[in-house]
Amino acid sequence: MEKRTFTYVALGLLVWAISGTVVAGYYLAQYNTYQNEYENLASEMESILLVNILTSYGNGTKLWHNNTALPVGSTAFKAILAIADIEYTDYGEDLGILVTSINGRVSNSTHGWLYWGWAPENSKWELPEYSVSKYILHRGDTIAFAYESYVTWPPPPPT
Repeated sequence: MEKRTFTYVALGLLVWAISGTVVAGYYLAQYNTYQNEYENLASEMESILLVNILTSYGNGTKLWHNNTALPVGSTAFKAILAIADIEYTDYGEDLGILVTSINGRVSNSTHGWLYWGWAPENSKWELPEYSVSKYILHRGDTIAFAYESYVTWPPPPPT
């Protein structure tokens, strides 16, 4: 009887050891899978920047697109392309691109679309002196596209 009990105990320990090894192997494989997914996601996030974009239509309508994800190296032009239906004129490499319509609001002889960059160091909007296609965005930037009058210069900043 003692030999039979020893055999059952040994067999039980063997089943327990094999089961424990299988379960541990399963959880190790799961850990490695999730670790790889995390590393891939983290490396993708390094190539993405989040920016805030205001679109002010000049009639009191203002739309914010906060935390808009764009590829690193994007311009203000790529940002407005990502959030709106636009029309534009490309004046070539030296002069760049002029946005002429955003979501159906078209520029005319007295009003048009201007873009602004928020300067956090002095807490004010700044009107860049170059094309929307040359304004490189950085993580956390805030830009605005505002339908403004050309009659008075400089135009009032977005509010």
